[in-house]
Amino acid sequence: MSDSLVAPALIETFAQGWAQLRGLPQPERIGTALKIETGQPGEQRRYIFPEPPGDLAERAAIIDQPLILLKAAIDPGTMAALLAPGWHVEQTGTTMTTDCLPVTEPVLSAGLTLDSAWQGPVFAVRIHDSNGSEAGRGRMTLINGWAQHDSIAVAAPYQRRGLGTAVMMALGREARARGVDQGLLNATVAGRALYQQLGWIARAPWTTAQIRA
Repeated sequence: MSDSLVAPALIETFAQGWAQLRGLPQPERIGTALKIETGQPGEQRRYIFPEPPGDLAERAAIIDQPLILLKAAIDPGTMAALLAPGWHVEQTGTTMTTDCLPVTEPVLSAGLTLDSAWQGPVFAVRIHDSNGSEAGRGRMTLINGWAQHDSIAVAAPYQRRGLGTAVMMALGREARARGVDQGLLNATVAGRALYQQLGWIARAPWTTAQIRA
């Protein structure tokens, strides 16, 4: 029986979208996991488990170095119970969805401009101030009927001024213009409140485990 708090197909879509947003090869099925080779200084690869526990414990038992991440939409305590001592487990986000992306035109304060463009399969939005400095940004990709939002950020001097909402509106409008109504993202603690205000629903904790360095 799966311990996942969301449908496995949604997590598979998320894994595919996450790779697509970063220009990485699509996930490879390894046992019950989806493997993504990230090759970054802080992360060598990740295994995403759409229907945990699956073979998460068995996969963990053959990992003997840090920078290899295990991820699943389950409670941290549930994941920790599957792992041996030496693993660090924490909730690193919240899986969220919406069935009705916005169509409202973004509103910006005077002196701010919003630019957007498709870069391959990724639609990127950036907000700049009058000096040309980046004040806010975000991106999304369309995958399996979902608009997967990613990397929503607002520079510290511009926080709590509606820029996060403006970015989300711009992303949502583009998705709707292309016939996609549903949105998917993994929220940080800081971003979750904004997304909930915009009608997004928290579906499950997003939990990460890796061997302590």
